[in-house]
Amino acid sequence: MIIDLDSHLREGYFMDEVYKLPEPYARFTPQKMGDGRNHNTKFVHSLDPGDPQGRAAHRHPYIYDPKVNWRNGEIAERQVAGYDMERRFKDIKKEGIDKEVIFPTGINIATENIGGLGLACAQAYNDWVAKLVKGYENVFLPAAMAPAGCPEAMAGELRRCVQELGFKAGHLVPYVGNRNVDHPSFYPYYQEAEELGVPLFCHPNSNGELTDRFDNFFKTHVLGRVMNCTPALVALVLGGVFEKFPKLKVVFFECSAEWPLYWMHRMDDDWEWAKDFPAISGGLKMAPSEYVKRNCYVTCEADEGDMTQSLKEIGEDHILMATDFPHFDSEYPHTVSSIRERKDLTPKQKDKILGENAARILNL
Repeated sequence: MIIDLDSHLREGYFMDEVYKLPEPYARFTPQKMGDGRNHNTKFVHSLDPGDPQGRAAHRHPYIYDPKVNWRNGEIAERQVAGYDMERRFKDIKKEGIDKEVIFPTGINIATENIGGLGLACAQAYNDWVAKLVKGYENVFLPAAMAPAGCPEAMAGELRRCVQELGFKAGHLVPYVGNRNVDHPSFYPYYQEAEELGVPLFCHPNSNGELTDRFDNFFKTHVLGRVMNCTPALVALVLGGVFEKFPKLKVVFFECSAEWPLYWMHRMDDDWEWAKDFPAISGGLKMAPSEYVKRNCYVTCEADEGDMTQSLKEIGEDHILMATDFPHFDSEYPHTVSSIRERKDLTPKQKDKILGENAARILNL
């Protein structure tokens, strides 16, 4: 079984439908301007919690605009699979994929709005995507968006999505506002994930303080994923979350399989002195890298460099495949075949990365 752990929708083409919010939040429902449902469709709304400067720098409509015809228009044309599940099903068969986890493209709208509005946005998206995949529930597996701006509601929304909608995993923000993911307000969410036996997917949104300071998409795309995921990794490990919740499984996305190695080494290096000061060392009973090996998983890139060291240090059971389909930087339709052709992986390691590891953590 081949499982793609990371793909995306084009819910941004349907914001007025996805976020058709109930009272008392109906006034926040996006208003569609003009005709069409594509990358040039405009909506008037105030739901994006991101920094305006960072949002402007990260915009890249030229990549998906059919009129630009970038790379012969193939990238723009395949965005139809971001909302048409019949087309999407045909497309993933070109890769030989059996099951695919799906996320929104605008993750922060569904996860980072504050208070009751944040809960309403998360619920609206989760209900919409559950309807979208109807008839393909055994193929397309939505990740449940959790309202991190309303942390007291995260556990309940995860439970609803798993028990009522049949979702297999929940989303975890890298951070929200000035709150990191080792904040005690997140503890009930981690406890619920443990009890339900579902993994949490720390998929970044690319924006945030360190990336928003740059002025174009080239720079923000290079920095965004790792500058999101690194604070989450540090908080979960050094903040003692994995010590408190030893059965918690967290997957990090779009940073490559080599990304954790530097941080494992750096955390272990500082652990040598920090363990003498219990007040700041998070109550850890093991070296930080041991928590990464036990609790953390990462997606790899089909075209990344030699993975030998990543397999050795993170473990071959903790690396998974991701296509990022239908986004422009996906290796689609050559992700699976590229991994099959790699010389640094054994046949068994390829099988684990292409599906066995994902099937295990998703309880398939």
